[in-house]
This record gives sequence, structure tokens and C-alpha cells, in this order.
Amino acid sequence: MLADHGFAGATIAAVATEAGVAPGLVHHHFENKDELLSSLLTDLVARFRERIQGYEGASDPLLAYADAALALDDRADLVAARCWVGVFAEAIRNPALFAAMRRLIDTEISNLKRRSSDQLSTEEAGAVLAYIIGALVVGAFAPKKTAGFAAPGLRRFISALRSGD
Repeated sequence: MLADHGFAGATIAAVATEAGVAPGLVHHHFENKDELLSSLLTDLVARFRERIQGYEGASDPLLAYADAALALDDRADLVAARCWVGVFAEAIRNPALFAAMRRLIDTEISNLKRRSSDQLSTEEAGAVLAYIIGALVVGAFAPKKTAGFAAPGLRRFISALRSGD
């Protein structure tokens, strides 16, 4: 729902219709749209962590993270990618969500540093995360512009950061 209609269009009634349940059932589980959005963020993070695990056996931890974020293979979740963009957009207007996203960004920068075995500085890890977020945004608005280049481009960027180029 958020991926297709944004936060404003994701009314409780519309969410209920999409889920095939009564609006009262949605209200039973979520007090309001903000709580629903918070739950969506929790779910998006959990699903991303699961995707990372799916890539970890085939490559180093940093590249597994990059591929989980941007690779367009059979494990890609295009709806989740569009939801991430919606969550980022709504965080600009919602102070509580903004704070949660700020904490998440700080956590992900630390995760990227750790996954690089501290080869990347905090600033470089932030640049990797910025690349990922930017690719998600461009992909949401112009999917054909990023299809096929984002994940390989990020791998080249990471390689350049690691080599000091």
C-alpha cells in the first residue's frame, strides 16, 4: 500500500482492503497510522537482515550487504525497496519516525564498518549507505535507469574505497 500510494494514501481502510480484512481488525492491532508505519519499518529491517543472510555464504560480509540491498536477482524485493523510499519520505514529516530512521542510519553505518573489518572509515561507510539509499530512490522513480547498474556499481565503489583509489 505505501509502495503504491504513499503514506497519505495508505489509510487504515485502504490497508485493510489490501490485506483482505476489516478495518476494525487493523485498528485492533495498530492504534494509528504512525504505529502501522513503525511496524512496517521493523518488518523492512527484519526482511533486509534475512536477505543479507542469504548472500553471506557466497561473498564477503560487506559485499553480501551490498548485494542484499541492491542486487536484482530472484531474491530482490522491489515492493520493499519502494516501501523504504516511502518510509524515508515520511520520516521528513514525522519527528518520531525521523528519530528512528536516524538511529537506523547510525546503526547501518556501524554495521558497514564492521562488515568491512574496519577497512572503511565512518565517512566511507556513510558514503556506501548513501549510495544504497540514492539507488533505491532513483530506482523508485526511474527503475529502468538503475536496473542492472546499481549493485555492480556499488561493488566497484566499495572496491575503490578498499584500495584507496
